[in-house]
Amino acid sequence: MQGWRNYYYTNYSQKRLAKLDWYILQRLTRWYAKKRQRRRWMGSLNEVRHIANQYGLKTLL
Repeated sequence: MQGWRNYYYTNYSQKRLAKLDWYILQRLTRWYAKKRQRRRWMGSLNEVRHIANQYGLKTLL
């Protein structure tokens, strides 16, 4: 992720990188909710963010 950011980052690419960040977080959250057998995946969003920060997942922005 960090390599992508370094290669593609410009002032004009911030919107696209933000959308890609959201997509990656959304897919991780859906996977986590499915793994934990939860129907509503948005309820797991804060938990996934915490886990991602704890393990050092980099964002594109």
